[in-house]
Amino acid sequence: MNTVGIIYISRDLMRKLSLPAQSEVRVRVGNLVINSKLVIQDLKKKSYMLSPSLARALYIKKRKRMKLRYDQRENIIHLGPTIGILSTFLPNRGEYDPLSMHAELIFLSNISKTLAGQTYVFTPGSINWSNNTARGYVYKQLTPDRGVWIANVYPLPDVVYDRIPSRSSEARSLIRNTKNRLCQLPYLKYFNPSFLNKWKVYQLLINDPSLHPYMPETRVLTAENLKDLLAKYNIIFLKPANGSLGKGIIKIKRDEKGTLHYVTSGRRKIRSSADSVAELMKKTRDYRGNRAYIAQQGILLASYKGSPFDLRIVYQKNALGVWQTSKSFVRVAPRGSSVSNLASGGRVEKTKHVLKYLYKKSTVVEEKNLQIKRLCQRVAETLEKASQDNYGELGLDIGLDKNGSPWLIEVNSKPRKTTESEVSQVIVKNTFRRPLEYSAYLAGF
Repeated sequence: MNTVGIIYISRDLMRKLSLPAQSEVRVRVGNLVINSKLVIQDLKKKSYMLSPSLARALYIKKRKRMKLRYDQRENIIHLGPTIGILSTFLPNRGEYDPLSMHAELIFLSNISKTLAGQTYVFTPGSINWSNNTARGYVYKQLTPDRGVWIANVYPLPDVVYDRIPSRSSEARSLIRNTKNRLCQLPYLKYFNPSFLNKWKVYQLLINDPSLHPYMPETRVLTAENLKDLLAKYNIIFLKPANGSLGKGIIKIKRDEKGTLHYVTSGRRKIRSSADSVAELMKKTRDYRGNRAYIAQQGILLASYKGSPFDLRIVYQKNALGVWQTSKSFVRVAPRGSSVSNLASGGRVEKTKHVLKYLYKKSTVVEEKNLQIKRLCQRVAETLEKASQDNYGELGLDIGLDKNGSPWLIEVNSKPRKTTESEVSQVIVKNTFRRPLEYSAYLAGF
């Protein structure tokens, strides 16, 4: 077998890795494997060097940032981690909105430079399947508020962090085919593979009896199902099964006479009423369109200074692959609304301030935080096990009812993470850093 270049490894590192003596060895970066000559030398303790020809063949840009591990089963020296952030496009604008996906990608690219290995953003169109490489992009900051994306060729990665920005993009055949091909690569791990469907999530989670007390009763929207739910609950929410950002929601409230009063979400609210389920379904048909909907039991949420609220938990795996809360904040609904999503006009408050305002005693607040933490962990573990998909982060919307009991309102597999926040900038950075640290863990580093 032809060899390319030389990898030099110190004796100390060879002993640490339990690397057997051999004249040739396969060297892997991401999903690119090169057969190389192996030379053991008296280098600095636990160090290695690559010949220029081997570094070029592996498309390594900065060798000093690459860690080394030995895969005994495959007899491969693995340099990495190589992390690919999959998106659909890279707008090469000088200025950007700090709340946009573009800002998220820039933030991820900048933070990755403080970590070991190499991280790049790539798109389906930038992949060269014939040689297992991709044209990847790394952000170069020119001034504090301007920069450009620099393109280079990289091996296809060890790990793909899916940041496809929308359900419509995800549904395109190019995106679906790209994901399928990536997942078939022998050395590639993939996490957060898709947006979640509310009905499918409910079906997965409701099979865990321990979650029953925390889940509002939910059904596929049909006239018969809605009639059954309204016989049990005075308030019902209709939600698009594939919706997000609080869009397309209809709140229904049944009064003492059986009249169904409803209001739609969004800045231009539609308020009306219906005398029957059949009439309501007919009157809301245009608003719902052809989208699949669920009907969900309405929870009488606790209020903060007169407005209902919920908690958004950014729940992520860390560098050890362990779930933890990276960020928690309260979303308070605008006056007169039941929808707290920020895109629908909600505002942010600090969790500790709201819980202290409601429960006063620190022991009660600690108990609420512990309940929420346990619920998040159970939901994340159950979802992964039941779906057989790999998730590195979730956005969990938790409501507290007027008795203080927590309810799981929604699970989001693609939580948006703003680069600006009223909370600590350390917390903001950690929410971007953790998926990259988890990627390194998945890669074996």
